[in-house]
Amino acid sequence: MTRWITCRIGDLCTLRRGASPRPINNFISTEGVPWVKIADATESKTRFIEKTKEFIKEEGAKNSVAVTPGTLILSNSATPGLPKIMKINACVHDGWLVFDDFNGITRDFLYYLFLNERERLVQGANGSVFNNLKTDIVKNFIVRIPESIAIQNRIVSILSSIDDKIELNLKINETLEEMAMTLYKHWFVDFGPFQDGEFVESELGMIPKGWRVISCYDLANYINGKAFKTNQLVDNDGLPVIKIAELKSGITNSTKFYNGDIEPKYLLQNGDILFAWSASLGVFIWAKGKAVLNQHIFNVKPNGTLSKSMIYFTLKNIIQEFIEIAASRATTMGHITKEHLIDKKIALPPDELLVKVDEKMSNYYQMILSNMLEVERLTQIRDYLLPRLLSGEIDVSKAEKQVEEVL
Repeated sequence: MTRWITCRIGDLCTLRRGASPRPINNFISTEGVPWVKIADATESKTRFIEKTKEFIKEEGAKNSVAVTPGTLILSNSATPGLPKIMKINACVHDGWLVFDDFNGITRDFLYYLFLNERERLVQGANGSVFNNLKTDIVKNFIVRIPESIAIQNRIVSILSSIDDKIELNLKINETLEEMAMTLYKHWFVDFGPFQDGEFVESELGMIPKGWRVISCYDLANYINGKAFKTNQLVDNDGLPVIKIAELKSGITNSTKFYNGDIEPKYLLQNGDILFAWSASLGVFIWAKGKAVLNQHIFNVKPNGTLSKSMIYFTLKNIIQEFIEIAASRATTMGHITKEHLIDKKIALPPDELLVKVDEKMSNYYQMILSNMLEVERLTQIRDYLLPRLLSGEIDVSKAEKQVEEVL
């Protein structure tokens, strides 16, 4: 029989807060020491921080807190209570807590404990949410853990084996998308297979003879999401409402739901292509089940010109241009308009050549979607087991057998 004990986090490890050199803008650089920001964690779909968008100069690092591969960190502001494990040497600012010197608990068990207890951790005794997770709040946070390190390790092994498979699928998809984009650019940007043929003048410059120029707007149907009023949205009842936050972080405790009647054009299904055109632009494949689309995101549907896979890779190829347009006209919220879609032109080959390349692009698209769906299935299994394993509700041996069957 596993014995569970009640402890304070502060009795299980040491923790310290990160630090920032001041003024921070004097030390931000394009090279130097990786500088971990909360956005690096929220945009990572794995347990780890493997890269950062920003760096600080060496002299700034002297007034920060260094972390090394294997270090467990926890966000304490902006998006509090999010644990991550470092994969790189870096520095962390005071929006992070750093954990060391584990005693009676393993680093990985504490990672999953924080993941499981996140909602409770960031709630005050009166139910209010902490905007800033102070060090003393975390130190005095009470948890129950198995006294046996061996049991902790078995629980970690169950959960990490699922996460390993999730992360493998994510890496495979990165490779598949890189391969697909390389093929796309070879055909539609460099015109590689046609360099020995005849080229003609067009509004895009020289293109292979027989190709045509078409606007991005005419490639597909762009269906904007529904403009909901705040009082129409509820918690955990009906269908999830997909905003830009859900495209980046998935369906979370912050996601709102809609339980009223909805026009079919606003409903999402797995495999839909979503184009966020405002604030934080991006192109995504939806794979999280039936949902409702919010405004500021297009559901991009084929209109007979291109297949779904070709639409996706075409938009991925040109999204950076739209991001730059939105940034250049940003006031409170940068965005693009219908006119920008109309103004953006691409060249398309004759239908028989389009069918030929689409066979390959569709294979990439379907493999990516299949892996995304498996990630969702595995995530649901992990999220089912996590609270039950960390509360002792489910027997570890039983969970080990269940996971062995699904992996």
